[in-house]
Amino acid sequence: MTQVQKAHRACFLMLTYNQAHLVRESALAALAQDCEPLEIVFSDDASTDNTFEVLQEIAATYRGPHRLTVRRNPRNLGIGEHVNLLIRESRSAFFIASAGDDISLPARSRTLIEAWDRSGQKADLISSQCVRMHFDGTLGEPKPTDKLDEVTPAQWLENRPFIIGATHAFTKRLHEHFGPFNSDVVCEDQAMVFRAVCLGTAMTLPDFHVHYRDGGVSKQPALDTKAQRLAWERKTRRLHIIEMRQVLRDAQTAGHGELARSHLSNKLHTLTFLDDLGQHENDTFSGLMAVGRRHPEVPFFWRYKKVLKAYFGESYAVIRRQNEARKQFFRRLRKR
Repeated sequence: MTQVQKAHRACFLMLTYNQAHLVRESALAALAQDCEPLEIVFSDDASTDNTFEVLQEIAATYRGPHRLTVRRNPRNLGIGEHVNLLIRESRSAFFIASAGDDISLPARSRTLIEAWDRSGQKADLISSQCVRMHFDGTLGEPKPTDKLDEVTPAQWLENRPFIIGATHAFTKRLHEHFGPFNSDVVCEDQAMVFRAVCLGTAMTLPDFHVHYRDGGVSKQPALDTKAQRLAWERKTRRLHIIEMRQVLRDAQTAGHGELARSHLSNKLHTLTFLDDLGQHENDTFSGLMAVGRRHPEVPFFWRYKKVLKAYFGESYAVIRRQNEARKQFFRRLRKR
């Protein structure tokens, strides 16, 4: 392997979005990686603050061994499409992932590359451990990652292992085997793990190499009002639907389609129905009934209970409580 080839075999990808007040420390940590020369890409997803300008300022003074590129998407792509683009444009075979608010310790890239080499470059995803970092930068407790080495697709679907995507490294080969992520994917780290588990090429290191920041851009907002809670529930439900569709597609590619459908289809049908119902919550009664008819795969009585609740709102909950109290009263009478 020539020095030029070696310099391009591994790429450190740092994705940023509206992190101007945090990104400097993350970027400097990426540039301080103590390893063979890397391709380092700082890629901003059309931030509305000055994140990109901070990255440009750092790049202008960098004189280290790594090859640095700073780029910006002309429009916001979202995480899945952003990752697709960066992998497609890079010539590297091995990618080390980072967000613009997490800190990679100096030995992180070297340790991951050495582990990849020890596997004969057969490992397609390598996870490690991390330490929780509060929003203000103070360190908290370790956040151990589950061991992925012997996890099967069935085990992943039955009881998903706990992983932190901020610790991941993965191969271009893995991404190309399954194809680009669906454009609406947000939790690409979970889908990436499932892909590697399907091929039996995931592994976890015992080392702690990342300070993982709580309360970044994706933190849960305040849920003080009913409207805020409903909006958060809708968003969370939608993200689950998107992720399940990606997993089902990848499982089919890997020959585990029937297995994935047996675990996920009922839940996907239910969440899709609730999502559809939520988008029509202000419709007429006949409109809500039409939503119910569009989802025959969801159990009939449960489905139309949700339709009634969507139409009658709080009054429906009151009626249900009254009916339940009435049933309990008559049960007690019969026991006397």
